[in-house]
Amino acid sequence: MKYDRFNLEEEIQKVWNTEEDLDTILYRIMDASEGPPSEDDITTMLMGLKEIHNSRCMKLWDIFETMVHEKCFNENNNGTKKNKTYKENTQTL
Repeated sequence: MKYDRFNLEEEIQKVWNTEEDLDTILYRIMDASEGPPSEDDITTMLMGLKEIHNSRCMKLWDIFETMVHEKCFNENNNGTKKNKTYKENTQTL
């Protein structure tokens, strides 16, 4: 798959969702009207969040590695366009 900087930015933003997920778990533990969950339920929620966070990070890393491999990062394109060759870049000078 072809990625650009917008794909990378989107995946970085998704990693930040873990903070919101933790806030939801804290709400459930401290403020939910039905009372706090059992220790088993808390463990299950945290283990699930850990796996989701790990998966988000793996996807982010895969996109980053693909972009590096495809040479998407250089001073001429900022990861948004196809890389130009040295000759193409210097022809406009």
